[in-house]
Amino acid sequence: MVEKPKTRGFWERHVAMLTRTEGIVLKTQRYGEADLIVTYFTLNKGIIKAFVKSPRKTKSRFGSSLEPLTHARISLIGKEQSMPKITQSDIINSFHCLRENLHVFTNTSKLIEILLSLTPEGIPNNRLFSFLFNTLNIIGSLEQKQKDTLYLILQIRLLVLLGYAPRLEGCGKCGKRSLDFYQGSGTPLCPRCAITPVTRREQPIKLTHRIVNFYSHCIKWPIYIVTRLKPSQETIAGLSLILERHLEHLLNKRLHTTAFPTFS
Repeated sequence: MVEKPKTRGFWERHVAMLTRTEGIVLKTQRYGEADLIVTYFTLNKGIIKAFVKSPRKTKSRFGSSLEPLTHARISLIGKEQSMPKITQSDIINSFHCLRENLHVFTNTSKLIEILLSLTPEGIPNNRLFSFLFNTLNIIGSLEQKQKDTLYLILQIRLLVLLGYAPRLEGCGKCGKRSLDFYQGSGTPLCPRCAITPVTRREQPIKLTHRIVNFYSHCIKWPIYIVTRLKPSQETIAGLSLILERHLEHLLNKRLHTTAFPTFS
């Protein structure tokens, strides 16, 4: 006589489980003729992928709830270690205004790409979920002229939250003042500390005191205060270049969104 397995792990692996959670759509990918794979950042499970059967058909009950950046209450069913299937999706906030303007959508997509590139799947992170939710709200609420600075601030705050922000204040090895940023080290290096076989082959990016000060404010000041600052276009462009090169080194590739103009 064969005994029935009694462990909870067996049932989690072999019996379909129903899960309800909140999720923000990060991206969608076509699968076959009419199906989709949707990547969510969820409140309870972190980043996950879920399968949706035929949402692109005209009579689909999911409607616009699968559009990128949509915040929805979703129901998932599936076995452990397999891709779950979405059985229900109800919109909480569509954030449709972020998709109507190409400039806004491109800059927001850059933040999403950074998040996806540096965050492992399946690990809950309430702070990161709250950051993403608040980010979408803030972008949607500000006037267009305030947004270019905001995108840069949010990119910095996201890297800080993920633990990948570059250090710009002083030499990363000895702490002495330096404005020569080495992307391979993720920090400025003074002439003495920069004498290594690796850094000798690398041309540093010149920082300015305005870039370093603004970067420091972006990290330390409340966001509602930082957004009142009006850095020059030179400061925005210089700091944007630093972050772009820093991310390129971290990921060993360029972000796809760098192919599109972001900051106007």
